[in-house]
Amino acid sequence: MTAATEHSPVDASKSSPAIHANNVIIKNVDGKGRGVFANQDFKQGDLVIVGKPLEIIKTRTMTSLQVAWDDHAELDEPACVTNHSCDPNTGIKNNEHGGYSFHALRDIAAGTEITWDYNTTEYLSIAVPSCCCGSDNCRGQTPGFKFLEEELRSRFGDYIGGYLKEPENA
Repeated sequence: MTAATEHSPVDASKSSPAIHANNVIIKNVDGKGRGVFANQDFKQGDLVIVGKPLEIIKTRTMTSLQVAWDDHAELDEPACVTNHSCDPNTGIKNNEHGGYSFHALRDIAAGTEITWDYNTTEYLSIAVPSCCCGSDNCRGQTPGFKFLEEELRSRFGDYIGGYLKEPENA
């Protein structure tokens, strides 16, 4: 992968997309607000986004990602504006910064929106009461990992928040 020049965070009032160091851009998405798009081709397994915490908090918010049973992180851009899909093209793994890295679950062509499944970090989710991902296998909601069927849990394999692999309050 070729590294692009890193820019300042995107001002939501501007319509021009910003290119980030990991070769993705943020731009407006009809019906979803902002979203992240590939600015290059990614191969299955490639690192697409590195999400670094700006703050660790004890209470979940509409924009936080759960990183431990009792901790939630507000991540930097572009991670914090990556949209949900019930058929995501990236999966998350814990990273050395205390946030999540997003890895390609399949090949992703330049221009494609980067998505992940919110249920893979949130034990109980409040972010998307009604899903608008538009995928053929849309589940209609993102209630959280607690409510995922075992088949869906196993489909994500290692691409779930590390704390979800441990017993609650371990």
